[in-house]
Formats: sequence, structure tokens, C-alpha cells
Amino acid sequence: MRVLTTALLGMICAIAPLTLYAADAQIPDFTARYVIKKAGLNVIATTISLTRGPENIVYRSEAEPIGMASWFVGDHRIYEQALLEQVDGQVIPLTYRYTHQRSDENRNEYYRYNWTGHVARTNYRGTPRTFRIPDGTLDNFTLQLALIQDAQNGRKTLTYPVISKGELKTYTFTSIGQETIETPLGEFDTVKLERRKEDEENTTYTTWYAAELKYLPVQVENREDGDVVLSLLLDEVEWR
Repeated sequence: MRVLTTALLGMICAIAPLTLYAADAQIPDFTARYVIKKAGLNVIATTISLTRGPENIVYRSEAEPIGMASWFVGDHRIYEQALLEQVDGQVIPLTYRYTHQRSDENRNEYYRYNWTGHVARTNYRGTPRTFRIPDGTLDNFTLQLALIQDAQNGRKTLTYPVISKGELKTYTFTSIGQETIETPLGEFDTVKLERRKEDEENTTYTTWYAAELKYLPVQVENREDGDVVLSLLLDEVEWR
């Protein structure tokens, strides 16, 4: 289950600080539900929400197996939460936590950002680390918000420093045009972004962002050697 959620949610997976403002309006609080498919079967449902408080923003998700997958995986739950500070309409990541309940292994992660010293303190699977980070550093989860913002800006290439599995990495996304796609919520005109990994499987992640839905991702595909391995589709969204 870790593989499924990390591969796709890391997509939707050097700006300082991160902003949640669209071209002319702030993205409102929302709750969105996505369904992940493998081999044509629904295997995971993920609910993602963004809630603003007086000072901080809470961005969280909960993933659980559904359908036949729940028979084999059992009562697993994966929770992700990022706490972000809101300053003059901008947000800065403060902490990130990943919790995998009922796993036989310690798969948990926790990151704390110190922007005064430009240091991140991480704990990945029980191993603590401290290292310096550049401005605009994100984690796999907060990265989703950056992509929602930047999908609309027209740049051909987007590059971000990202903490993933307790290490600092660089993710590069390429804009590959626009496409109209059909979803359970209807047909949407979208912007497509793609990230390629340098691996033996020629892994790619392609995400479709819908302008009509304030650039929320409505579809994600994970391909290996050109074949779809996993896909994610927006099933419900509620604006608050």
C-alpha cells in the first residue's frame, strides 16, 4: 500500500515561499476524494483536505484500501499531514508527518523545517537526520500544493527541492500541453505535467490539472516502460 500511495500522491509529488494564490483569487478550503486503480480495479480511496486557521494551514490526507484490496491488505490506514504557516497570503511548510497504521514495519516519517537556520530535521523509519535545505524546499505532500499553484503559470519546466524518504532531492516537471479528459465529475480542460525518473523501468508520472477546479489534479498516471501501472482519478470535491 505504501508503494501505491507514495507513487501517486507524491505527484499530486525552487519557490520561496510557496503560495496558494491562483491567478486572481485564493484557493478556498476544500475536501477532495480520489480513487487509485491498479489493473483496472479500485484499490485505494484517498481523501485530501485543506483547512485554514487564523495562523496556520493544515493539509492532510487519509488513504484506505477498498474493494478486493481490503481483503488482502487488511485494515491499514495511511495518514499524511503538513502544517504550514500563512504569512501575507503565502504559506511556508513547518512540519510534515506520515503515519502508516497497522503496518508490520516502521514506515513512519516526520520532518520539521527550521527556516531561520535553513535546516530540516527528519526521522525516516526511526533514523533521525539533520541537514541544510535551500529556500523553497518541500516534502512530497506539500509539493502537491506547489504544483496546483504552478500548473497554471505557463512555464515549460518546473523544478523543486524536495525532501523524500529523509533525503534532499530535486524533482523536475515538464509541461506537455493541454488535454480535455473525462472524469466522474464531467469533462475538463486540463494542463498536463510530467515527471520522469532515471530508472530501469522508464518510470513516468503524468498529472492533469483542471482550470475549472482551480487547478486541482483530476487524474494521475504512473507508467513503466509505457504501460499504466497505477492511476488516480478525482471522484468528489467540496469547496468550503
